[in-house]
This record gives sequence, C-alpha cells and structure tokens, in this order.
Amino acid sequence: MLELVQLSLWNTTDKQLSVSEEDYNDMKMQAILALPANHLSRLGLSQELKDQWRNDILLQMSFYSKNAKAQSNLPLTVPYTVLKGSSAAQYYPCPEYRTMGDIDIMTRREDFDTAYQELLNDGYFVINEENREIAFGKNGVVVELHRRFASLNSVEQSKFLDDLIIENINPEHILPDFVNGLVLLEHISQHLENGLGLRQIIDWMMFADKCIEGEGWYKFLDLSEKIGLRKLAVSVAGLCEIYLGFKPNNFTVNKDDALCGQLMDYILSNGDFGCKKTEDADVSIKIFANVKTPKMAFRLLQEQGLINWRAANRYPILRAFAWLYQLGRYVFKGLMRNRAITKIKEEYSAGKKWDAMFENLEIKRASKGIAIYKDGKYVKK
Repeated sequence: MLELVQLSLWNTTDKQLSVSEEDYNDMKMQAILALPANHLSRLGLSQELKDQWRNDILLQMSFYSKNAKAQSNLPLTVPYTVLKGSSAAQYYPCPEYRTMGDIDIMTRREDFDTAYQELLNDGYFVINEENREIAFGKNGVVVELHRRFASLNSVEQSKFLDDLIIENINPEHILPDFVNGLVLLEHISQHLENGLGLRQIIDWMMFADKCIEGEGWYKFLDLSEKIGLRKLAVSVAGLCEIYLGFKPNNFTVNKDDALCGQLMDYILSNGDFGCKKTEDADVSIKIFANVKTPKMAFRLLQEQGLINWRAANRYPILRAFAWLYQLGRYVFKGLMRNRAITKIKEEYSAGKKWDAMFENLEIKRASKGIAIYKDGKYVKK
C-alpha cells in the first residue's frame, strides 16, 4: 500500500504493482482511495476490483465537485477562512483526488453570530452544536462553523494559533501557507489519541513539499514550537521521508527513526479517525492509554454513552446516566468476544505502548485538560 501511495504522489516507478483486495480495503480505511486514479491501468488487479475502484473514485470526484460548489456559494457576508479540506487539497497533484469531508470555516469572533444566522437564512439546519463548532447540513453537504480551532492543553498555545488564524483571514478565504501548515499539523495532533489516518499525514506532507524550502524549515519549526508541536513536526516529516517518499528540500530532519516507525504502526492499525478499530478494542486501548483517574474514566464513559445511547438523545432526563449505559455496553461487548481475557491483555499492552508514544511526541493529551474559548477568553476545561 505504501508503494502505491508513493507511486500516486511522486510517480516513483514504472513497474507494475500487484494490488490485492486487502490493499484496496486499506486504502479505503485510510481515506486515500482516489489517490491512484491516474495509475489504475498500471496496477495488477482483477477487472472486477478495477471497475469497483474506478466507480469509487468517480463518486469521490462527484462529491468533491459538490463540496466545491457549496463552498464557493456560502451565503456569508462576513470575512471567513476555510480550514483543512480544500485548503489542504490545493497542495495535491490532483486536488479532486483528496477525500473530502465537511467544509470547515472560521470567522472573526465578532462575526460568528452573523455567520450562524446567515447559514440558517440560506436553508442550512443545525446538525450538532458543541463548544468548538456548530455543524450545519444542507443537500448532503456539512458545514462546520468554528468558534475556535486549536485543541491544545495550553491556554497560551491555543490562543496563539486561533489568533494567528483570525489575523490572517482574507478575501480569498485561504490562509497563508505556513499558517495553513500549522493548522494541518495541529489537525494531526487533535486526532492522534482517537485514531489517525494517512490522509491527515499526507495533507501535511503535500504542504511541506510545496511550501517549505531550505531555511524555511527552521522558520516552520519555530512556529510549531509556539504551539508545542515541534517534536510532532519533526516526527511527521521523518515518517514521510522513511515511508512515503517525501524528499526534504535542503534540510535535514533530526528524526527518531524508532519513534517514526511507532507512529506509522499506529496509523496503519487505526485507519482514518480510528475506523479500523472495533468499539470494544477501542475503549480498552483508550482506557489503558489515557485514563489515569476515576474522573477521567467517568468523562470517557459519559461522552461515549451520549454518542451511543439513542434514548438519552430523545429523553434529556436519561443523559445523566449515559456513563452507566456505556459501562454496561463495554463490559458486554468486551467479555462476549472469543478469547476475551487474552484480547484485553493485548489491548492493555497496546494502550501502554501508545501512551509512551504520545508522551514521546509531546502532543496534547485529553487527560491534561483542553484549553477552550468561553465567554470571551480561553480557559482550561
């Protein structure tokens, strides 16, 4: 699969790659299925799989066009910028082959309420509302309007990145490259604990390939230091160099090869946003890697319970007991598996291994509290 990624992005080989259905499924799990679109004819795979793959690519390109049209017609009169999505796709050889999700936008703080109302007036409806963002839907497109983007442990670091985004909002709605690169790096940090795919790694790699040259690397490292992600920047760049064919331009990455290998193992075992993990294994690993106090355990169970217990969404009186529902759900699903005790032991080992990796990467940890923007200032949650 990694050879196929390199071929897709860098056109690295003339040989025919033999691709299995497992490779296809892995590409799908990593949300990078369309990357080889220009090379399907060169791949050694069955005609049935080739036809299926081509159809998936056409569907993705259609959704890309639908998203792009919706993004260009957002009903906003206030200044805003687009985060991730198309702002990452611009660095790809073929932007339409980058898997698209929501349209993430951020306004100046004083314009948030106006943007909210303008989306409603245009026929968008609220899907979900959180402290960080409000998700709107219309005609199969989801727009997330952000109150804040940064999700870091430090109040100062979160404020620095969000202020940098807001200060660089412009009429083109696309951030300057280095600010964009920081957003893509922080996006990696945000999703590491819950599962990260190659799509987020490749987003940052394509930015670095197009935008960082020579001494610019040290400038980017200085910026990443200001949000506490210097070690992550070095490790991601090193991973891309070792496994994805990235060729650093006139700078040497001071990388830890073993840590880069651990990070790649973690990505391949999780898939995009953790979609390769089953729920029972996911919670075991989360608990062993992240939960260090009863309060943290309760918070995890409550959050997952509110997601999984439909009755709690219909009847607010039940929401206080979501943690109890989720505890029973995890116990049942975890112990009903074949070889349950053996699997729990394996998950314990995996959780502790990932816990050590997160510490070595020096990324934000949910267990340390996240800085949020509330009532006009940043506070620790």
